[in-house]
Amino acid sequence: MNARMLGKLLGFAGAAMWFGTIPGLADGNCRQVGGGVLTNFLDPSQCMPTSGSSVPLCTDGTATGDLRGAVGVQVLGISGNVYHVHHHWVTESGDTISLNDAYLTIYPTSDPNNRVLADYLNGVEIIGGTGAFAGAKGLAYAWGAGDLTLGEITLRYAGTVCFKPVPPS
Repeated sequence: MNARMLGKLLGFAGAAMWFGTIPGLADGNCRQVGGGVLTNFLDPSQCMPTSGSSVPLCTDGTATGDLRGAVGVQVLGISGNVYHVHHHWVTESGDTISLNDAYLTIYPTSDPNNRVLADYLNGVEIIGGTGAFAGAKGLAYAWGAGDLTLGEITLRYAGTVCFKPVPPS
């Protein structure tokens, strides 16, 4: 194989990889989303009784960025340092975002104030909702830190949401 042919193949492969990394080129209804989440642990008596939850641990807070609004988490179970959670999300415009249950991994630190690192290693899957999120699909990853003494969690999120196409009028 000569250098010219090798250059063309590498160029084509590079372009294919570049185009494959851009969400939305394959589907014009997909877009990158990102922002932050700030939540506080609630008094256990304020946690919603969720089917299957044996843990009276939940949070409520705000989301900033592309999915800004209100967000809450109900802990469904804890296994070691992994929290099985269910999210409740309402955007600033009043649309709800439906999400599959997810797993948050907590990593202890040497901080004497009981601070931890947190990561949704497999992301959080968007499975629809209401309004603009009806029929939406997506995946967002979130990571950050928590202060278990103060009962506060701070996370960043980033991912892609694909919205259901709007039918022509």
